[in-house]
Amino acid sequence: MSFNRVMAKMMAGSDIKIVHGKVIGNIDPYIEWIKWLSYVPEFQKARIQELNSKRIEEMALEELDELRIYKSQIRMLELFKKYGTSEISKDEYMEVYDFMINQSINELMLSKLTLEELKYAKDQIQYFSQIQSEELSKKVNDEQKTDNYENLSMVDSYILHIISRVNFVRSMSKFNREIEAQLRENASMRKKSLYYASNPYAKR
Repeated sequence: MSFNRVMAKMMAGSDIKIVHGKVIGNIDPYIEWIKWLSYVPEFQKARIQELNSKRIEEMALEELDELRIYKSQIRMLELFKKYGTSEISKDEYMEVYDFMINQSINELMLSKLTLEELKYAKDQIQYFSQIQSEELSKKVNDEQKTDNYENLSMVDSYILHIISRVNFVRSMSKFNREIEAQLRENASMRKKSLYYASNPYAKR
């Protein structure tokens, strides 16, 4: 059992949230889960209505699975809303935590976007992946502000989800290069210091 899951079991039923997933910038994975579990696109509403109009014995296994996934998402949304409050039981707390570990929020996002939205998202992600780092950071930071994020459309929320990670990777790469350069400079300075300490009359 992982340390994080041990901590989650200890906190289960309390008012403390143990959230699985990296916080990139100001976007809390918990807020993303709430936003996407709450969203039911029109095409999904129509599909669920169609499935609900059928009798169980008329439905294929794939259709039963669709309905099960939808009902599971509705249930998880209610549990997410109670997560980290006194209203949630220990078992429900762990159900939410395990859901965050075992389910992919990327897949959830993709399942709720239309073909047109996915094409638009692909073009936008490609564009933002190619712009200057400073411009990308500004775009990400502006949209990650709580008020801005809440008002983003679902497709723009998905785009932000992806480009935030692009921006994070770029920032970490820059940080690592700067650290490596500083380490090389420190090693060079140390080498010089040792040399002059051993050769006090050497020209500097």
